[in-house]
Amino acid sequence: MFGKKIKFGALILLIVLLAVSGCGKRRFHDKGAKAAPTDSLVVTVKGENGTSVFDLTARDHKIDYIETSSGIFIKGIDSVESNFQYGWLYSVNDSVAQVAADKYLTSDGDTIKWHFRKFQNGY
Repeated sequence: MFGKKIKFGALILLIVLLAVSGCGKRRFHDKGAKAAPTDSLVVTVKGENGTSVFDLTARDHKIDYIETSSGIFIKGIDSVESNFQYGWLYSVNDSVAQVAADKYLTSDGDTIKWHFRKFQNGY
């Protein structure tokens, strides 16, 4: 009888230990490492001295846009439209621009890339 109580107690203890060990949250994400954003599509345009990114893009592609007080916002390029998950942003010579496309004047030899990118924290 005493041996059965020990075995039963050991079994209960084992079950409790197994249940408790699975309750913690496991986190494998390294907070110091950030994944680089991935683009679904990239459209490339060459710069021309004194011509805006907007004008160069409109010359070579069908674009959909809205005008705001900050400048022109690109909603779509060649029928690929922004939505609640993805949007268009551009870079010049691999640096993301900080102004609207109609405000950025390019130089000869600049490489403009329009990135169709998934929205993330801080975009």
